[in-house]
Amino acid sequence: MMYAPSLLDPAAETLRLADFTGATDVAREARTLLGERFSSVTFMYVLMRAFEVEYNAARDASRWHEFHGGPRALSDADLETLLAPWLDR
Repeated sequence: MMYAPSLLDPAAETLRLADFTGATDVAREARTLLGERFSSVTFMYVLMRAFEVEYNAARDASRWHEFHGGPRALSDADLETLLAPWLDR
């Protein structure tokens, strides 16, 4: 299912302004904020809008082990390393 940006932008803005301690906190908060709208695509969108994360990095982040099971799932450490360039404040 596709969602209009107007339904996702408030979550991105809230996430951008939130206090967090790393990428895993950002990912969990994004999942909470998106609620029933959460998917790999909406997570990618919110990351790109909130932190200007590049598309390929956002796509890879959507494979984090709490969102995606399987052999290509990212560990917590992998997610932290991947998103560090955009999340370091």
